[in-house]
Amino acid sequence: MTASPEFVDGDAPERVDAVEAAPLNVHMQQLAYLRAVERHGSLTEAASSLGVTQPALSQAIAQLERRLGTALLERAGRRRRLTEAGVEVARFASEVLGRATELREWLQEYEAGGGGVLRIGMIDAGSLYVLPETVRAFREASPGVQVRLVVDRSAVLLDRLERFELDVAFVVGPPPEGFRASDVLREPLYVYAPRGEDGAPEQGDWALYPQGRRTRLLIDEGLAQRGLRPRVTLESDNPAVLRQMVALGLCWSVLPAEIAEAGTPSLRPQRRELVAERMLLAVRRARAPDDARVSAFLRLVAEHGAAPAA
Repeated sequence: MTASPEFVDGDAPERVDAVEAAPLNVHMQQLAYLRAVERHGSLTEAASSLGVTQPALSQAIAQLERRLGTALLERAGRRRRLTEAGVEVARFASEVLGRATELREWLQEYEAGGGGVLRIGMIDAGSLYVLPETVRAFREASPGVQVRLVVDRSAVLLDRLERFELDVAFVVGPPPEGFRASDVLREPLYVYAPRGEDGAPEQGDWALYPQGRRTRLLIDEGLAQRGLRPRVTLESDNPAVLRQMVALGLCWSVLPAEIAEAGTPSLRPQRRELVAERMLLAVRRARAPDDARVSAFLRLVAEHGAAPAA
């Protein structure tokens, strides 16, 4: 009696799965030839429609039969007709070739910047006043592109960009290493006094961006240069929260004018000195291929980007 082969660590199932998972080894041209035979009902007419000789068509069908291991045509008098397997393969060929045409058209539109999904990350300034008009204009100009927006702080956006979860991100400078960056907007940051406050800023409470944020680093450096060491009692990534603390007369803060002076009441009367300037950058991965959609979006940013309040 012949001993059964022994397998270690599931060798046999893995080998069976590998065979079952092997894809069909057929060429698109062979499928196109078979579909033509089905549509025209004869090798002669199919060859004429394809612009090839009948022997070349017959040879391609024979190669397809060898690859699939089954007959696709059978003789019916002087003509050839599809076998049952031939009919099924021809149906498959129509589906595959149809999808291939759709894919080619989609890729052409994608390369032209008119399709696919564009994933854009931006800090709060981008979502509040710098980029809304750009997003609106882009959607009108490229209705075939689905735009997905992510609003977060700069470090998170750069991490998501590096993990291929975003196509472009609008973050606070300086330019990070390992990325391509272009300037979008230079934005002044001013001190704003609480409503009705006449005292010295070093004696009051402050509401600022959280420690470690790029904007906060710029603010801390600017205040330190002016001899100010603020007593921070509230931190928030949301500039609207910081603005509200100033409007309520509870805290001093440092904000972009577009945030502080928009809406009612405007904090323009409470504006004090300029303490810092932050750069908003458009950032992409250093080795990212050219993307017509990103290029079109950045062109619109240049046209529609908001300027900081004077």
